[in-house]
Amino acid sequence: QPCCMKRVCNGCILSGRRCGISNCPFCRTDVPTKESQVLAMVQKRVAVGDPVAICFLGAHHERGTYGLEKDTSRTDELC
Repeated sequence: QPCCMKRVCNGCILSGRRCGISNCPFCRTDVPTKESQVLAMVQKRVAVGDPVAICFLGAHHERGTYGLEKDTSRTDELC
């Protein structure tokens, strides 16, 4: 199951780590560390229509990060 990708403040992340929570504080899914794993997780979330994941993917198409080709037309489609 892919992570929910909800934003968490740094204080909540720190508090969770102090309690032994090293994964997502909301859904408890392991957070991927490699770019290819992050991209796969995001694409799963996009497939189910998650607006946060769609915008995330669009932003990275705009910058050409995570191995994505820089494509402003794709960014316009997504965001």
